[in-house]
Amino acid sequence: MIDVSYSNIKNGLVKLICEELKTVLEKLPKEDQEETSAIRVGFITYNKVLHFFNVKSNLAQPQMMVVTDVGEVFVPLLDGFLVNYQESQSVIHNLLDQIPEMFADSNENETIFAPVIQAGMEALKAADCPGKLFIFHSSLPTAEAPGKLKNRDDKKLINTDKEKLLFQPQTNVYDSLAKDCVAHGCCVTLFLFPSQYVDVASLGLVPHLTGGTLYKYNNFQIHMDSQQFLNDLRNDIEKKIGFDAIMRVRTSTGFRATDFFGGIFMNNTTDVEMAAIDCDKAVTVEFKHDDKLGEDSGALIQCAVLYTTVGGQRRLRIHNLGLNCSSQLADLYKSCETDALINFFAKSAFKAVLHQPLKVIREILVNQTAHMLACYRKNCASPSAASQFICEK
Repeated sequence: MIDVSYSNIKNGLVKLICEELKTVLEKLPKEDQEETSAIRVGFITYNKVLHFFNVKSNLAQPQMMVVTDVGEVFVPLLDGFLVNYQESQSVIHNLLDQIPEMFADSNENETIFAPVIQAGMEALKAADCPGKLFIFHSSLPTAEAPGKLKNRDDKKLINTDKEKLLFQPQTNVYDSLAKDCVAHGCCVTLFLFPSQYVDVASLGLVPHLTGGTLYKYNNFQIHMDSQQFLNDLRNDIEKKIGFDAIMRVRTSTGFRATDFFGGIFMNNTTDVEMAAIDCDKAVTVEFKHDDKLGEDSGALIQCAVLYTTVGGQRRLRIHNLGLNCSSQLADLYKSCETDALINFFAKSAFKAVLHQPLKVIREILVNQTAHMLACYRKNCASPSAASQFICEK
C-alpha cells in the first residue's frame, strides 16, 4: 500500500519504492523444499481515495479501480488482485513503472489511513487467507474518513500528569481495527516518512497489536536515507514468517503466567494471539509464584504456538523448559539473567506510560532496583558498613 500524495511523489519516494519492489519481490519467503513462494501479492495506492490494481497474468496492462467510499471500504475485484508474483511478473513490473508517472501531476496533500488497513484486511478476508500489509505512509491522515486525526502535539503537557495523553491513541478506531486484523490474521507493518508531526501513538497501534513492525524515517531524504530504508524493507519482506498464530503458556503447580508483553493481542487471560510472528518478535511473560515449589520436582514451563506457514500448512511448535527451584536467595541472584530482567522492566515501563506520568514510572524503576540491591545486601552479602556499596561478580 503506497501513499501517492504530493510530497511522496515530489521527493522521489514513490519511484524508489516501486523500483525496489521489482527486485525484492523475487525473494518472498518460501517453504524450505519449495522452489517458488506460495505467497500472493496485491497492490493499492492511495491519497484521499483508494486505487486497487488488477494485475492478472493474462492482461496486457494493469487495470486501476478507484474506491471513493472510504467510510464503507469494499474490495472492487477478487480475481486478479492477489496474484502469484512469478506468473504476473510482467504486468506487475508494468504497474510499478507506471505508478510514479500516473500520479506525477497530483497536487493531493490530504491522506487517509484507517481505510487503507481496512481495505487490505477486507482483501485478505475475501481471499480467505491470512497475510501481511506493507504500508508506506508519510503524513497525518487529515482527509475526511474513519481514523481522521488532528495535530495534538502540545509541548505544554510534557512533564505533567497529562503527558500520558500524548502516548494514548486519540481515537478508538485504531484499537477496534487492530482487533479485527488479529481476528482475520492480518499483520500490519508500517514504514513512516514524516516531515512533521504524525501521531505515532495512534498510527503505530495497529502494527503493535498485530505483530508487525513500525519503521520511522524523519525528514526522509533520498540521497541520505534510502539505503537504510531499503535494507529494512528487504529484511522485512525476506524473513521467515508464520501467520495467524495463537500461543499458550502452561506451568506446573506453584506458579502461573499472569501478564504478557509484546506485539500481541489477548481476548482472554490465557490465549496470546498474533496475526503474524517472525524471528524479530519476542513475547515477555511475567510469572507469579503463589504456592509451594519443591526443590526436588522443580518448575516446568510449556510454550505452545499454533501457526500457519507461508505454504498454508497449520503447524504446532512446542517448547518445554525445566527449571531448578531453590530456597536460597544466593542461588537466585547467582543464576539471575540480567538481560531478561532489563527486558521485562523496559516492557512493563513502556506499557505503564499509557497510564502513569513518566516521573512516577522512573521512581518505580529506581525503587525496584534499589529493593533488589538491598535484598542482596541483607541476605547474601557478608556484613559490611551500611554506606558501602555491594557489587559482586
